[in-house]
Amino acid sequence: MSASDPSVQPQYSPQPPSPRASSALAVVSLVAGLVLVALQVAFQLALPMIYTTAGAAVDLVTLLNVVQLVQGVLVALCALVAVATGIVVLVRRGSGRARAGAGVALGGAALLTLIASLLQSALLSAF
Repeated sequence: MSASDPSVQPQYSPQPPSPRASSALAVVSLVAGLVLVALQVAFQLALPMIYTTAGAAVDLVTLLNVVQLVQGVLVALCALVAVATGIVVLVRRGSGRARAGAGVALGGAALLTLIASLLQSALLSAF
């Protein structure tokens, strides 16, 4: 049997995902999760400043609604990035699974909190 014999089939084994790509995605997941926690803390610390510095000329309710809308959009984007990249790493079973798991947990918790706050707003406006 020679290599040029047509009856000999080359054996190809699937290549595992590169550890660098999985590790990078795991870091992205964790960093996005940490950024969204920092965003939520920053917005919560900014609310008292908004209450105290808003003058009579500014509609406080409108200002708070805009701030909360910006917070919701930024948190949702970071949470989706954290969950999506973390799930990719966990499904591929690549390196950095602990970082990816932490990113998925932080992102998932943020998404659940965001959904709960939207439901709360809907219920409050209904009554």
